[in-house]
Amino acid sequence: MKFEVLTLLTTPEEEQPLWKEIWSAFYETYINDSTQYEHLDIGSGSLISVRTIIFGLFIGLTLASFGAVFNKRVLGGFVRRLLREECLSPETGKTLPELGIADKLWIRRAVRKSVSLRRVVRCREEEEALSAQESAEDADKGHRSSRRRSAAFRVDPDQHHFYIPEDMKYLADVKFEQKGTTWLGAILFIFVMIAALIALLVALPYILEIVNDFVGAVKPSSGSENILN
Repeated sequence: MKFEVLTLLTTPEEEQPLWKEIWSAFYETYINDSTQYEHLDIGSGSLISVRTIIFGLFIGLTLASFGAVFNKRVLGGFVRRLLREECLSPETGKTLPELGIADKLWIRRAVRKSVSLRRVVRCREEEEALSAQESAEDADKGHRSSRRRSAAFRVDPDQHHFYIPEDMKYLADVKFEQKGTTWLGAILFIFVMIAALIALLVALPYILEIVNDFVGAVKPSSGSENILN
């Protein structure tokens, strides 16, 4: 009797939490489904499965939604600040400290590397350096073998001046308009996408079964192929 009690105390049978049991059942049924479809080449051994494509689309749409909000709200805030300050020429360009946003880390990084932002925002010092380089190359035309290109220009957010060319004012205003884009909206969109993802994963086995039966019904049998041959 004492031995049995000691055994129960030393090797207790741990029960999984309810959420783990639900997740395990969902994973094995709808994500790690190893069902083989006779007429469809999308079994578990396929290099790219239907579920992989679905998850890829989900991740892509999620990143795109947050990227759109980031461009409109964060980068767009910088663009709208330039427009309000009427920084529309090299002479009226301003540095980040002059604009009062020198502490914005994302903006500091964006003025250096963001392709989307740099399509409408110009750096006065960079434009001057590129113009000087082009002039030097034109003067050195015919001596391509001895041409030495200058090092890549490095933007200094604290010292260099930024502006939006006058002819790109309307494009910048439309491209970075913040109307209709909020972080809350992006989060709600993600929840809707998660619900849609779960519903699609639940319905997918039934959809694939229907497609498999349809392909099997229209696919010529081996017997008919032998008769034709």
